[in-house]
Amino acid sequence: MPHRALSLLTALPLLLAPLFAQATPKLSGDAKATLTKGEVIVERLDPTGGTGVAARAMGVVDAAPAKVWPVVRDCEHFAKFMPRTKMSALISRKGTDSVCKVEIEMPFPFDNLWSVVRSSERETEGGGFQRVWTLMKGTYKRNNGRWSVYPWEGDKSLLVYEIDVDPDMAIPDAIIRSAQTGSLPDVFEAVRKRVKAL
Repeated sequence: MPHRALSLLTALPLLLAPLFAQATPKLSGDAKATLTKGEVIVERLDPTGGTGVAARAMGVVDAAPAKVWPVVRDCEHFAKFMPRTKMSALISRKGTDSVCKVEIEMPFPFDNLWSVVRSSERETEGGGFQRVWTLMKGTYKRNNGRWSVYPWEGDKSLLVYEIDVDPDMAIPDAIIRSAQTGSLPDVFEAVRKRVKAL
């Protein structure tokens, strides 16, 4: 697999249309070339209300969406492979809706972050999938996010991750970014390894 690298893009026009209004995101030529090389693109976003941290990350996984989807859908297994994830559990599932609990390890001297989120799943036009979650309770004021899996060239997948979080504790934004978004390339590498192992 090509060498993975992090690209912080704050000005590059990645998207020509909203990510979730179509079957597959429309990307700029530069972004497409970066993804094709196996790199992970991370774009900082404006967090809701101006507090906390928000980001979007995307990368290509060398497997079809149907194989990638269970890895990012089934939260009960996240602690087995996701970086910084100390505990994960599926509390309930009914059809395409589920409730999950996840605990994220924080550096000393901060307490770990945990959340219970409600997730909704759907198939997208063209053979993709999305999992969207919102906070129910936990050590956050806000913990919203989304995993999306889209078909990519050559029976591969474009994996997109969005997060918009604001912990309900006194933690500098730099620490939040490190814990929640700083390891995003490692998250994508972990997903790739998990898909390959399964």
